[in-house]
Amino acid sequence: MDPELVKQEIKEMFEKMGFGPEAESIEAHQGTTSRFSVRVFGEANMLIGEHGNNLSYLEHLLKKIIKKKFGENFKFTLDINDYRMKRLEDLKQDVKAAAKEVRLYKKEVPLRPMSSFERRIVHLLLAEYPDITTESIGQEPDRRVVIKPYP
Repeated sequence: MDPELVKQEIKEMFEKMGFGPEAESIEAHQGTTSRFSVRVFGEANMLIGEHGNNLSYLEHLLKKIIKKKFGENFKFTLDINDYRMKRLEDLKQDVKAAAKEVRLYKKEVPLRPMSSFERRIVHLLLAEYPDITTESIGQEPDRRVVIKPYP
């Protein structure tokens, strides 16, 4: 599916929600896989919500609308004013600090509750550390990763 069609659909949805002029720039970039990144810039911060909840719901809704309209799944990540990108960078820094603490004190460190996407990032980031292991524990919405020294 052409990312321009998705971009146009998202633009129309933002206009219907009253964010037409504010959503100044909508970009669609194809990554290394068939996933796309759709980035919206402008005065639409209220669409992010607390802890990015509104952004996640909006992305889910857009995917449903696109599937219904075009009859196929289109994998993309929606980001508004680089909120997710900045949050991902913060997560990477937190994970590196926690991994350093686990290595230094040889004790497990639980991280804050996070989404499945964020937990996956943590597992992937620490997979290359031979002296550390990770485990997801708890139930949604309090599910979290615990970083442990390798036995």
